[in-house]
Amino acid sequence: MYDELSQRLKKTLNLDSSPVAVSFSSEPPAGVEEMKGELRLCQMLDRARLLGESFYTLAANHKCDGGANSCGLKAMGDKIKTGEFLSENLHLFGSRRAARRFTSANPRIEYGTVKVVTFSPLEKALAAPDVVVLICNARQAMDIAEASAYETGGRAAGLTGPPICSSVVAAPFLTGEVVYSLGDTGVRRNMRVRDEDVFVGIPAELMANVLENLTTMKSFDGS
Repeated sequence: MYDELSQRLKKTLNLDSSPVAVSFSSEPPAGVEEMKGELRLCQMLDRARLLGESFYTLAANHKCDGGANSCGLKAMGDKIKTGEFLSENLHLFGSRRAARRFTSANPRIEYGTVKVVTFSPLEKALAAPDVVVLICNARQAMDIAEASAYETGGRAAGLTGPPICSSVVAAPFLTGEVVYSLGDTGVRRNMRVRDEDVFVGIPAELMANVLENLTTMKSFDGS
């Protein structure tokens, strides 16, 4: 099922990397092995979309607390809560106050409700995905935005401040909506992405409908 969906999506949008299936669970999925070592969540996306690897992760596999916090695997540390880490260690904000506002507004899955996060190229997914993440160019993202609004007339949601672990992984899961992001400093530093790439998170239950709308719209414009 997911193989056909992924191949059609890649062909329709002319994607040059695989959509990534992300699932949240309490137990490891059957037939999938645990990732060895530690990585940042954004780097886990790269392993799935560029190297074709499927794996599940526990809290101990997540090198970046931001990703683990966003997915509900770890409780937020005190230095994050107070704004100290983002303002005084990473110098991303001019004050603890600004950092606290930023952190408190970021979508995150409730801590303790997730024990396992699984990553896979969509075409190899064994576990039913909760969110599908795409890294694509602005034109491809526009096509997805139009396809997601084709039947409802709704507007695409964009979260340009939070890291992508929050904006295009946690947020689509929590809201049930397609969410876009321009990325963040950590992602641009740690992932194999181009300056023109943007990030899209699609709730898995919307994938088939988005694809059908894309196919219909492409047939009208001759693509």
